[in-house]
Amino acid sequence: MEGSCDKSDKCPRRSWLVRVLVGMNLVAIGSLLYPITRFLRPRRGTRHGTLNVVAPFRVDQLRPDADGEWPAPFEFAGKPCVLVRTSDGEIKAFNAICTHTDCTVKCRPEEGDIFCSCHGGVYDLNGQNVSGPPPRPLEAYKVILRGKPGREEIIVSRT
Repeated sequence: MEGSCDKSDKCPRRSWLVRVLVGMNLVAIGSLLYPITRFLRPRRGTRHGTLNVVAPFRVDQLRPDADGEWPAPFEFAGKPCVLVRTSDGEIKAFNAICTHTDCTVKCRPEEGDIFCSCHGGVYDLNGQNVSGPPPRPLEAYKVILRGKPGREEIIVSRT
């Protein structure tokens, strides 16, 4: 028979096919193990303890400016972070990315809320979604005040 391989000659097509099948199996196993190992490995920011960032302004600077604008969000762990002062003087920090469309939110102290201008999403000063399309609350961060009363540094960390 012309198309078959006997024991005396080596069948290159068969060995090539076996190598291809083994390679495909290794790729399939690797594609299953990769997400599992990424899930089990800790994130970069939390591997060496809690991430702490000092805000670029102090407590006495946390107020609307002459134009009525609240301080702009600052970077925390690669994302914008917004600081809020509640009516009782408590300072809170939240991830400034809207949970609806990844737009940056801003604090509106005159309305007493946090607002996303992309689709009109509104959060209260505790980060809870109040109205509009946001499906869940903003991620809250821990705030630590350090220094002289009234002029403290604002330190934001993951809870």
